Amino acid sequence: MDSHDDFTLIENESTRGSKPQKLFHDYHKFNTGKTTDLDVQIVTALRAKHPELIVTSVPGSNCNLLQFAAAGFAVAELDDDSEPVLRWRGFVGPAHRGGSGYLADSIFFARYNYTWNNENFILYTVVIGYGMVQYILKEPRGNETPFSHSAVVDSLLSTIGAWLIKEEPAIYVYDGYWMRSTKLWEEVKKAKWSDVILDPKMKKALTEVASKFFDSRDIYEEYGVPWKRGLIFHGPVGNGKTISLKALMHEMYGRKPPVVTLYVKSAPYSYNIRSVFQMARSMTPCMLVLEDIDTIVTSSTRSYFFNEVDGLENNDGILMIATTNHLDELDPGLSKRPSRFDRKYLFPLPDKGERSLYAQYWRNKLKNKTNIDFPSKLCDAIAGITDNFSFAYLKEAFVATLLELARNHDDESDDERLGYGDREDDPLDKYEFWRTFKAQVKILRSEMGSEKSGASPRAGAALGPYEGFSTAEYEEMVPLLDSMKLQGSPQPCKAASTLAMPTNESQGTSSKGRFVQNGSVLSPIHSFAPLATTKNARLNEGVWEWGV
Repeated sequence: MDSHDDFTLIENESTRGSKPQKLFHDYHKFNTGKTTDLDVQIVTALRAKHPELIVTSVPGSNCNLLQFAAAGFAVAELDDDSEPVLRWRGFVGPAHRGGSGYLADSIFFARYNYTWNNENFILYTVVIGYGMVQYILKEPRGNETPFSHSAVVDSLLSTIGAWLIKEEPAIYVYDGYWMRSTKLWEEVKKAKWSDVILDPKMKKALTEVASKFFDSRDIYEEYGVPWKRGLIFHGPVGNGKTISLKALMHEMYGRKPPVVTLYVKSAPYSYNIRSVFQMARSMTPCMLVLEDIDTIVTSSTRSYFFNEVDGLENNDGILMIATTNHLDELDPGLSKRPSRFDRKYLFPLPDKGERSLYAQYWRNKLKNKTNIDFPSKLCDAIAGITDNFSFAYLKEAFVATLLELARNHDDESDDERLGYGDREDDPLDKYEFWRTFKAQVKILRSEMGSEKSGASPRAGAALGPYEGFSTAEYEEMVPLLDSMKLQGSPQPCKAASTLAMPTNESQGTSSKGRFVQNGSVLSPIHSFAPLATTKNARLNEGVWEWGV
């Protein structure tokens, strides 16, 4: 029997005449005039055309069947013989410079033959307004009627739901909406306390404060105080706040059970603040990291933020860690209220000993490079000429030195150009690495002076991907965005012949035809803007997510 016949068996032979009935004609008719509720009309039309089948309507932002198929757990075959396909055709640019891009479709109306667990379904996907609705048709079983729920469809939806909420190592990132990022987690996994150059006492304090907090729930309850805490990491930019945070994230995820990290990049409006704390309460125990808190808690959101922290809602199990480069500019309600952030950790410019350790760290990284002569005695010398350098500037000095060495500029004219023509005064000048490093330090010192005169970023300016919207427009749109949190869009796989209608941004191809869906919650045309976004949907070990 032809595979297509499996799906025709679902339909009642009596409902099909010599001329196949097509829902698309009704869909066209509905959309050529005024509509009050297109969903009601489509369900009515499907029940009229398939009176023997159960029609189940499922929002695409909830359990996305095509996304599930694209991950390889089901098969969805586009049935363009039974129904016309309504779609846009366009070009999707490469995810990275140098790629070729590809042609793709944005589908608004389609019918699929869907197979899961040896069960066959008829699936319609229809764009209604800003979202996509899936209509699943299945024959009744046992005592089921065309107007009851289908146990088989319920089993499919429950399986998709369990797959979506399956917890995998990831960092939850908020930048206007929630994303689950395994890409950031891969970076966090590389961070180890042994690689962090920091005062040993402070490193010990950082490793203990988080562990003690999550180990002390019983003590907090015994004394009747809320099980929550706040820390502030502050100090000049580039002095280890970020690497220390990554090491702490890595360490906390290794606990049993794991402590997940929620990482907030921007939250410009009150609604964003609400979304952040709602998510944090649902993920406890967790670390809530507020990057550059002075750009998150602004004059327009400070009261709302304080209410979320101190209000009636239960924040037990939340360890807040805020970072700032300007502690003195923070709202006193953040920096001087012990019940919110009770401990502050200063990340100062590294002293000479720490700079020497950092140089030793780089020496260890380069020890297998036989063409680089980097003896241990250079470490103290490097520390001696880099006073007032942050770790970021030290890193830049080493990277710039290696790049310069790679260019093999070691003739006399290059020595003079870089400022180390006279080598007799310094016995270490016999080492090319040292000569090059000194020259790069000289260049960086001149840049440090000009950078100090630069303006600091405007607080509250970052709107993430929604910059350009007015406050009113954004507030109207955020409920739609929030309903899509932790949802994603399909990537191609061998077992799937099409892609899902995404709830936000996506791109992808399929093995039997290229399909890409709505690239934005606002309009499908955004999916055709080359290089318009760097957030690509991605599949990782059975968990669908947004990559960052």
